[in-house]
Amino acid sequence: MREVNPVVKMLKWKTRLLTEDEIVQVLAAIANINKSSFSLTDLTEHIQESLAKNEKKRRSISTFLSNLVEIGYLSKPSERKWVKNSATFSRFLSPLLIELNEVEKNPPEKEKQEKKIIHIEDRR
Repeated sequence: MREVNPVVKMLKWKTRLLTEDEIVQVLAAIANINKSSFSLTDLTEHIQESLAKNEKKRRSISTFLSNLVEIGYLSKPSERKWVKNSATFSRFLSPLLIELNEVEKNPPEKEKQEKKIIHIEDRR
């Protein structure tokens, strides 16, 4: 059994009905679509028929596409159309991973709190 890519595992977190293999199929199908915009029907032409014909899975694919819009890989110019913002998901992630690396190297500075020192004098 092969190890599932960690990014695919994370993408599955919000898509409970799709398996990791089905998520990979959808990502590959999106990458193989050569149109400027595509519909769910266009996408299902590039995936296995068992996945394309299952109504619940189709709804999950639609939800997955919405998740990809939310993170910026896809755009949604109309109700039933999507547009790729990058040729592949891995190309989309590459600059984001470099940016994440920089964030990890330089964590935000903690706010400095003023320390108040109070001297109590004994007046006897």
